[in-house]
Amino acid sequence: MMLNKTLLTTLLIPCAFVSLRAQRTFDVTIADSTYHMKQYWFVLYTSGEAAPLDSVTNAATLKAHLAHQDMQGKRGLIQMAGPFGDKGTWRGLLLYDCDTREEVEGYLQADPFVKAGQLKYEIHPWYGSVGTTLK
Repeated sequence: MMLNKTLLTTLLIPCAFVSLRAQRTFDVTIADSTYHMKQYWFVLYTSGEAAPLDSVTNAATLKAHLAHQDMQGKRGLIQMAGPFGDKGTWRGLLLYDCDTREEVEGYLQADPFVKAGQLKYEIHPWYGSVGTTLK
């Protein structure tokens, strides 16, 4: 019996996601190219619900926030980070190279702006090709 393409896709795609969750790195071959993929953690910072900080407290908290992220970057935990350039509720993004969501959450909960209620966050697993860089 021959399976049609839709049925085959329906059966195979859930299996692919099960295997993605079981390991952090894997290879994907498309045509004649093989990509070494790795799971990272995409973090979306959004506006917190606390009242705005006064200018002196905000400046000190910003300095501590940047130092906190700089330390993680130097340790190779944060691969990419930056604020959004508009005035929406999305405030910034981070891309973590960590083994677990709980590890990322620990770093985020220690962030001075998160502790002050100025930022909230969402964490999502994200898969990228190892060695991809921004230019």
